[in-house]
Amino acid sequence: MTSVGTTTPASLRDALFSRARAYGQRALLTLPDGSVADLRTGYIPLLVNFSFEDKAAKGLRKLKDQSEPEPAVYFSALEMVRDHASLVLTAETGGGKTSFAQHLALALAGERLVPLPVARNEFGAVHEEHWDLDHVLPLYVAIKPGVDVRELLDEVLPGLDTLLSSEAWVASDATLLVMLDGIEAAGDQGPVLLEQALAFQARFPRVRLLALGEQAAVKSWALPPALARYDLLPLSRVQRLEAGKRLAGLDLEQERAALGAAAGNPAQFVMALHGHDEGDTAEAITDRWLAKLAGDTQTANFLCGLAFDALSGTLDEAGLFPVTRVRQLLAARHLSTLPAATAVQAFRSRPTLWMPVLQSLARRLKGSEAADTLIEALIAGDGDDARRGALLAAGLGTQAGPSRDRIAVHLLDIVGYGALSIPERESAGRILSAWGDPRDLEALAQVPAGVCVLGSDTHPNSAPPQAVEVGAFRIGLYPVTNSAYAAFSRDTGRLWRSPDGLAEDRRNAPATDLTWRDARAYCDWLTDRWRAQGKIGPDDIVRLPTEPEWERAARGDQPDLGAETIVYPWGRQWIADAANSEEAGLNNTCTVGLFPKGRSAFGCYDMTGQVWEWCTTLWGEDMATPSFRYPYGDDGREADDAGPAVRRVLRGGCFSSNKMKACCTYRGSLEPDGFWRGNGFRVVVS
Repeated sequence: MTSVGTTTPASLRDALFSRARAYGQRALLTLPDGSVADLRTGYIPLLVNFSFEDKAAKGLRKLKDQSEPEPAVYFSALEMVRDHASLVLTAETGGGKTSFAQHLALALAGERLVPLPVARNEFGAVHEEHWDLDHVLPLYVAIKPGVDVRELLDEVLPGLDTLLSSEAWVASDATLLVMLDGIEAAGDQGPVLLEQALAFQARFPRVRLLALGEQAAVKSWALPPALARYDLLPLSRVQRLEAGKRLAGLDLEQERAALGAAAGNPAQFVMALHGHDEGDTAEAITDRWLAKLAGDTQTANFLCGLAFDALSGTLDEAGLFPVTRVRQLLAARHLSTLPAATAVQAFRSRPTLWMPVLQSLARRLKGSEAADTLIEALIAGDGDDARRGALLAAGLGTQAGPSRDRIAVHLLDIVGYGALSIPERESAGRILSAWGDPRDLEALAQVPAGVCVLGSDTHPNSAPPQAVEVGAFRIGLYPVTNSAYAAFSRDTGRLWRSPDGLAEDRRNAPATDLTWRDARAYCDWLTDRWRAQGKIGPDDIVRLPTEPEWERAARGDQPDLGAETIVYPWGRQWIADAANSEEAGLNNTCTVGLFPKGRSAFGCYDMTGQVWEWCTTLWGEDMATPSFRYPYGDDGREADDAGPAVRRVLRGGCFSSNKMKACCTYRGSLEPDGFWRGNGFRVVVS
């Protein structure tokens, strides 16, 4: 324990730097020859799920006409800490969170902050990693269950409040970076703990906040709006090749080691490298690594039992397999010899901790009678326990039949009712897509004629609000999905640039990477198809919505309540679980209808967040300021034949838009030949 009391910022720096340098000696990975690489020498820079394109597209900047999509180039975790004063980074267990935080502390203590080249994707794109912040002091704190932030900080550095309140701190040029690691340990109190951390940050000048947590746990929380959140990415093949050569002098490609999909998890990469396994599955990695570690089956089984006890909390031995991911994989192997009820009981006691265990167990049991027994135990009962169990059971690879049908009913409940956490719903939606989503994803909502409000004073480009009369029309309950657009693409041969549009688990997600002209062509094709099917009348047409139609379908009859009140499809108060916006943390499209709390008065899903939706309406050539301003009028803004430089309106925001843009009134725009992974459309019938 280091008491800072009323000492100086220089004393604080010396104490924190000394502690940070000690992290450099922590063993990080055991190499194939038995030697050990420490954090100082073995660390691999981690990337996050935020790309250079994502950053550009947040402002809907100009995209190249008819350009092909380029491979994503990702920011590093270090750069996210640099760019965000309050940040949450998440990863699955074994994803490198603690190593990143402690290595950052080590770097801030003077070990490494010079620009370094970092591989940014699977294709080997390299960009230098820059820090650009001076005099940052790293304070690393591991979260303890039941202990609040103030108690933790006082335990680590007694008197810290006094120092940060002192004139010496105010006059200094130092910044304190508080790193809270393992925030999932707070359980249901996690959001409260983060609010406490933000309150601490707000009290003192020049305090930055980084929280790190297990992905499944943190994604189920409603995070405070002040926090940005990103996921750490698995290690790319390029990163692993470089690490194998640098750390072990091995050509992993030639050695056929640690390059499989499962070895992207940093902890599993370490195990695969040490065990010289190809890395195709976590279970094969575990078995090969364990055989080398234990030497015989009896010892291996004994170690697995110890790992199970440690994970269960019945064995208090922190030094035994300190990496949670390793404990989970060994516990799964141990459970494969026990009754299914033991595994299900553990899972239901702490779902977040035990879900990876049962996922690994499911892979071990796949195709066996024991797998059938586990399925029945998982889906027994009702409510969220049965739904969560069904989500796990789906991973057992069940064949079409009664068991799979029962599982599918639970999955549909998860999606349709917005049950469980956002990541769990996202997984359920992907499984439903692969199995065949039974919902009518081309259904239409009836919007009656009426006078409604268009616009708002909440943003200059949306002002002024006005009363407009809109005729009756029908509009898609959902954005046009990959499945629907794929049928058009196959039938017409039209080029579609989506990298995952044909993926089985993405059929029920919105179609993206579409220009305004692509959307128009689809509407023309669908008009003929639906007329032939009798779904619409011979005089009906399918088209994109005008701006007033789109806003009426999203906003309903909600009035304007002034410049301080943003209108959402569900009302005036923001609901964190009502839209696939930046706040949801997915940073990608997801199964349509996954946020039922966000339905509009006319029953439309996903009208805010998810994807920016094309309208027929013109904007103008200037991205920042529309030529066609409000009031809306008959002034040529609905012309079909405008040139390629004249932008068309996009509405609703997307997965990377925050709650200021993912609303009923904010107006975006893009050239008619522009496209990216965050814009799609829905259809109108009139």
